[in-house]
Amino acid sequence: MDFARPYTLLLIASLLAIPLLLLLVLWAGRAFSRKLRVSFELRFKVAAYCFSSYLPLRLYQSIAVASITKTKGSMEITVEGAKAPLQPLLIPEDLLQALLAISIFFGALLAVRIIRKCVWDDWFERTQETEAPKFLSDICSAAIIGFSLIAIAKGVYHRDLSGLELGSTVSVAVIGFASQDLLGNLLSGIALQIGSPFRKGDWLLLEGKRLQVLEVNWRSTRMRSADNVLVDVPNKTIAGGTITNLSAPTAERASTINVMFELDAAPIAVKDALLHAAQCAPGVLPAPAPKVHLRDFCESGVQYEVIFWVDCEEHLSDATDAVRTQIWYTAKERGLRMPFPIRTVHVQQHPPPPVSA
Repeated sequence: MDFARPYTLLLIASLLAIPLLLLLVLWAGRAFSRKLRVSFELRFKVAAYCFSSYLPLRLYQSIAVASITKTKGSMEITVEGAKAPLQPLLIPEDLLQALLAISIFFGALLAVRIIRKCVWDDWFERTQETEAPKFLSDICSAAIIGFSLIAIAKGVYHRDLSGLELGSTVSVAVIGFASQDLLGNLLSGIALQIGSPFRKGDWLLLEGKRLQVLEVNWRSTRMRSADNVLVDVPNKTIAGGTITNLSAPTAERASTINVMFELDAAPIAVKDALLHAAQCAPGVLPAPAPKVHLRDFCESGVQYEVIFWVDCEEHLSDATDAVRTQIWYTAKERGLRMPFPIRTVHVQQHPPPPVSA
């Protein structure tokens, strides 16, 4: 039994190395987690436990198998008067494969978490000054997990995946035809992100409605209206039409109000009153400064145009209401009258037809 002593000592050393390696991996993971300011949670612990168990046991297994192969026929023991080859205790291969597969899968989940934090949440938002699109992050995560599953199937369990390939042109055509809308929306979403015609939080003018972008996902762009109604528009519809971004190139937004005064009101006095009203209205930016233009001479009065700026599209309705209210009070204080609509109606009376005898 002296021949078995090296294998026994090697196995004991491998088992003692498991907790030591686990403590090292957990310490490194916590340090890395504090540096990135992100919690790895359960996925890291599972990967750490499985990897710390797999590596020493696999090392022991490899050394033991190599020793048996190298000394085959020379290392024998006598059992009941007969010689038998020395067989060290080997770890079941299924157990080692399971530990490695779990390590790879949960390691992929950990990589997804790290990439999402470092690339999408930090680098992308810092360089692009906007939140990363959710569906791009999902595509990256799906690719990492998919590659990990392929690695487990082919590298760990040595499975032949050639049967998963679609060799039939008819099958490819059927699948492509059935998913053409989904693929069209997906490709349109990618094109929208590459072109960047809008970002999260921007206000768009779509079919006469003002909508704020909430999220761009795999199929559609989710937006909300000013009265907080959710609108879900397919990406293909947005990419195929004209995109009017009310929040670009800057968030500052200009608005125009048309108001009419009587013909005998002096334009200078009216402009001064309108300019004062716009400057005093809450929500109107002092720069760019409001402007007043005489726009047209109409039948019932003179039409003026008030141009003012607000800090964003979301505050436009409140600012417009404040300007209109302030115009009414300013005109009242300065004796300026807004004309009523005038309509001239001509009434003609025809004599009754003669009565026949």
